[in-house]
Amino acid sequence: MKIAFLASRKGYLKVMGSLIQAAIERGHEAILLSDPGERKPGEAATSADLAHWPAARVLACRRGEPLLPLLRANGVSALVGPSLHFVLTSMGRAPEMATRDEAVRLYSVDYVLETLTSEPEAYRVVDVTFYATEFERRLHWDLLDERFAVVARDVSLEARSAVCGSTMLDQLALVDRAAVRRRLGIVAGRPVVLLMSLKMAVPEPYRRYVWRDGSALYRSAVATASGHVGLVPEIWKGNGYRDLVVAIREFCHRSGAVLVVKSREKNRDPRFLIRTADVFVGSDEAVYPYTSIELMAIADLCVHFQSGAVLEAAAASVPSLSVKAPQTHLHDYPGHEEVFGGREGTLQRFAGIVWGVRHEEAPDRLRGSTLADFKIDPESRRRYLERFVGADDGRSSHRVLDVIERPR
Repeated sequence: MKIAFLASRKGYLKVMGSLIQAAIERGHEAILLSDPGERKPGEAATSADLAHWPAARVLACRRGEPLLPLLRANGVSALVGPSLHFVLTSMGRAPEMATRDEAVRLYSVDYVLETLTSEPEAYRVVDVTFYATEFERRLHWDLLDERFAVVARDVSLEARSAVCGSTMLDQLALVDRAAVRRRLGIVAGRPVVLLMSLKMAVPEPYRRYVWRDGSALYRSAVATASGHVGLVPEIWKGNGYRDLVVAIREFCHRSGAVLVVKSREKNRDPRFLIRTADVFVGSDEAVYPYTSIELMAIADLCVHFQSGAVLEAAAASVPSLSVKAPQTHLHDYPGHEEVFGGREGTLQRFAGIVWGVRHEEAPDRLRGSTLADFKIDPESRRRYLERFVGADDGRSSHRVLDVIERPR
């Protein structure tokens, strides 16, 4: 079978890298669709990225050009991509693909619960939408129940979906932990605290003005000039992000741990964060295995701001502290309460796996703790994986292929 993978962005390769490799190992012809004109900053997949799969064939697939003729001309039986309906829609190709015949089938793989944002109409176009867990699938249907009910009159929701785990997290098995430590200059056996830096370049005023670099006078002036004079009192209370970073630094000192900060250029980190880190990883170039999963594999504790890193941490049996930061820009996210609400038993707060804490309380929580206070409970991890992550056997990609290979 000839299987085409959308491979224009590094992020797509992180999600599908193990799936591409599994397809090759199972004797399929893998075709990587690369866009030479990809414009998203820092995301364009390079020839070096694609070279991880030398057995695959690379085809140019430019954003504004028809896709279906390219697939037909190359005998492609299946097209696979993360959030496939959304991507096809953004490319202007969803109407075109909706008119195809059965010769080409479409498969959408899951990325950190992003499938929850997929429109129910996607089920009319995409042959199978994959979910990491049954909980995620049912949550998606429940959140948009009325709209799914309309779609269900024409197609079977069960037939158009499948639960297979996370293809992205299959990459954990690829990590050479000793090699990662050597590359970063971290001696064997020394504990590692991994801080996933806060995204500052988002439409959240609190982050942009209260927590940015600079004196209180400077931040007040910038906030006022930008129409956010209401934040000036908060600015004069201090910089909560800086206070948290200092508390993490002190925590690492007491624990004899190395502080590794993982960031990306687009995060626009304040200078105090870069200065405080023992190891600052400011790029996200690796795709197979990808940078974050390499760092998580050597961590003893992960501190993050309610990010998808919580899933990587659970998969790697790493406890995490999830700091609840202001994020009004995400209030319309489907399933916001389940994903970001912070109730006990939800994604970002689950006893024995992830400790959820408000940003105002986080520094004091860390000052009164050591690494011994953050320990994974095996039974809690089992329940968390079942609910949010999926199986940790490294074979999610093979389960996806089992579905793709089914007789039509």
